[in-house]
Amino acid sequence: TVAYQPNVRAVFSELVSQGVVPAHTELISYHEDLRSAPSAAVPGAFEHEAWEAGPPYVSAADKVGAGSMQRYFLAGAFVGLVYRDGRGQLAHVDVHDRSRPWSRMYRDSAWSDGTVGRREYFDADGKVRYRTYFAPNGSAYLSTWVSEAGYEYRAVEHGAGGSVLHQDTRWANTSWLKTHLRRLGNSVVFTDEPRTSFALAISMPNVYHITSIHTTHRKLNSDGPLEFKDWLKNYLQFKDNVGSFVFFTEAQRSDFVNDTKIDIARTSVVPHAAPSVDDASVEAARDPGTIVTVSRLAPDKRVDDAIRGFGIAHCQEKGVRYRIYGSGQAKNDLDRLIHELGLADYVSLEGHTEAALEKFLGSSFSVFTSRYEGFGLVIVESLACGAPVISYDVNYGPHEIVKDGYNGLLVPSGDIRKLGRAIRRLVVDVDLRDRLAEGARATARRYSEEGWRRALGATVNRGLAQLGAQ
Repeated sequence: TVAYQPNVRAVFSELVSQGVVPAHTELISYHEDLRSAPSAAVPGAFEHEAWEAGPPYVSAADKVGAGSMQRYFLAGAFVGLVYRDGRGQLAHVDVHDRSRPWSRMYRDSAWSDGTVGRREYFDADGKVRYRTYFAPNGSAYLSTWVSEAGYEYRAVEHGAGGSVLHQDTRWANTSWLKTHLRRLGNSVVFTDEPRTSFALAISMPNVYHITSIHTTHRKLNSDGPLEFKDWLKNYLQFKDNVGSFVFFTEAQRSDFVNDTKIDIARTSVVPHAAPSVDDASVEAARDPGTIVTVSRLAPDKRVDDAIRGFGIAHCQEKGVRYRIYGSGQAKNDLDRLIHELGLADYVSLEGHTEAALEKFLGSSFSVFTSRYEGFGLVIVESLACGAPVISYDVNYGPHEIVKDGYNGLLVPSGDIRKLGRAIRRLVVDVDLRDRLAEGARATARRYSEEGWRRALGATVNRGLAQLGAQ
């Protein structure tokens, strides 16, 4: 993993103890490697150490959740704050501009051991534009520039032999991974998202690449001009290094092959597996008065459309509640919309859930309004729980998985009025809802875990066979 995640070792250990990850798995972390290596940088001082030493700084306590916050002042001007968690362990420090106390300059975030691990510098709009990463002794081991979109696009590694500039952070990640692949020998490398595509730049005789395309590669799902997402350029640049491209739907594989001219023999379709849910659970948990959505609260998910559609459906007199599970940047806007539409007694933002199946089991049906989707795992989860899906008819998963009138209802993308009518239809027509629930369960059984293992295993075995032949 190349992601910066201070608790990655603890998360990994928990997954091993739960049996989710096999006990013989080795975790290799880019940040752990660099953080533990000798650095060329001189250890720096952190502002909160001076603040907590006392005068001339004074502080005021502020209770925040389970933790505690101290706000620090110098001659009456706010200079920053220190937040500690419920255990009293340092979590983060915000440093403000003394000449403009309302303006945050940067944030220091701590690892679980209380040492500062990362500093993020903000621009005038509050966006992170630069990061510095620190070793336990306070020396910097990595500095990165950050684009307006939030991606690290240039990196400087501060090793014992000096500092090395990489014009793209991906090249730093690529160089790091190559050293481990040389140690490991014959390897099948599996990447499953654009952020891990840095590995595709590696061309080594002992490496076979499998990469899954789990989100749409097209910018539009309409009849407008065909455009590709920026991340696709990296895949095309290194397409000859890829042994197998894996897709979740047949439709996307077809479009990808047509759009990129990749040999179809180097592709396969391996849909997500639907969870196994027993019939007794489906029958026992259903609440006919509950509709759910499980989704990130982001603009591309268009949860605001679902809320407006619910309002149009006029389900209130039926005692129906619409519960939305998820978190994200659109939360505050959605909350305002719910109150503006007078739906606060009927629509609720329930926050993130780790128990999506439980929510689907307790619902009469679910609503799915993404602008685009590679597959949509929540769709098959809902179907497995016997909860029909009302979805916008978009590529790829919704269009391919949801069969209108069989396991759910499809609505033209962006048509909020028709979405509202579809919601109303399922609320009042119990017989239709029951028929769609049967179709939902039947559909989910076609996405078995056994089939998923078999298909993915065959793809991996092709890579192993090629490495063996070499």
